[in-house]
Amino acid sequence: MKTILIIEDDIVFSRSISNWLVKKGMKTECVATLANARKAIGQKEFDLILADLRLPDGNSTSLLKWMNEKYYSIPFLIMTNYGQVENAVTTMQLGAINYLCKPVQPDNLLALITEILDKNDNEQEFYRGESPKAHEMYRLIEMIACADISVLLRGASGTGKEHIAAEIHARSHRKKPYLAIDCGAISDELAASEFFGHQKGAFTGAESDKVGLFRAVNGGTLFLDEIGNLSYKTQMLLLRALQEKRCKPVGSTKEYSFDIRLVAATNENLSNSMQNGSFRSDLYYRLNEFTLRIPTLAECREDILPLAYFFLKLTCAKAHKSFRGFDRLAEAALLEYPWPGNIRELKNVIGRAVLICQEQWISLPKEEETQWTEEEKEKALLLQTLEKTGDNRSKAARLLNVSRTTLYEKLRKYHIID
Repeated sequence: MKTILIIEDDIVFSRSISNWLVKKGMKTECVATLANARKAIGQKEFDLILADLRLPDGNSTSLLKWMNEKYYSIPFLIMTNYGQVENAVTTMQLGAINYLCKPVQPDNLLALITEILDKNDNEQEFYRGESPKAHEMYRLIEMIACADISVLLRGASGTGKEHIAAEIHARSHRKKPYLAIDCGAISDELAASEFFGHQKGAFTGAESDKVGLFRAVNGGTLFLDEIGNLSYKTQMLLLRALQEKRCKPVGSTKEYSFDIRLVAATNENLSNSMQNGSFRSDLYYRLNEFTLRIPTLAECREDILPLAYFFLKLTCAKAHKSFRGFDRLAEAALLEYPWPGNIRELKNVIGRAVLICQEQWISLPKEEETQWTEEEKEKALLLQTLEKTGDNRSKAARLLNVSRTTLYEKLRKYHIID
């Protein structure tokens, strides 16, 4: 689900736009000042920013300048009055995607947002992996994509489960729509409304009709991330609807049929959850027509460096920076680190490295070297010396004041050569 940051000091207008976008399947966060916008951008990831040109504490151009300095590359859409169009053009020169004149028409806004997000998605590339486990996973994805069965993705946090769900959808005959939902964000009180929709006036706050996820994604794929976070009560609602392939909006007497492909994901052991009674076994077996296990990054060590260079390329393009690559010591550190946060952690590490590095080659931060064991320091010294000598092992042996035989023994010891 796409998340949009709305920066607007007119609270009524902001809420109106927010409600409209939420009805269209997006998540929103609203702030009224540039200070709160900077705080939000620093704490969360957004797919697009929709900002008024003039705000109580300044002009949106200052926010764009700040984002450029911090290497944030979030699509930026300006709203302005007709008399401020010239200033809006200035924001576009700083990197804003486009501008809209107020009063903003919701349909025009949605069309523009959809165009920007679709273009951004199409420009995204994915590294699919060269390791044996990655090859096997994508072989299975190809096999099940068009089978139209429910799939349960099992994998640790940060392994890319949402990307895999999108891959399954993209390779299926269900081209659109595709919708990803975080089950942890669905409360018991609103679950029926979220999944099945509601009629206007069905409960306090139901100011208009809502379609619901099942009907909104009819004909497509619904991805339920962290399915284990659903309460037992919500699991019952979900199971009944999946069994009957029909749902009834809250406050309505009419039932609607739906046709969706369900992909669910979890980083929990649902077998244990069934045994302790926190997850329904009948729902588990309906979701689990096929289980696809997503390997950890530590299990796909052949992919670590290619992934690191892949993220380096993407991050450099967004930050308008360039590097020759990682030095030998940094590559060794990347390969040896266990990556408990998996692909997400690697991506974040590369992003920080691009931000702080001032040299042509990305190297290991000095403070990390102090935490190494003596063997790690010896291996680092070997790699640094080989780097300096351009892999000339005779020169390296002389610099280290050891014989060529001793040098080769140490290189083999640390698996630098076979």
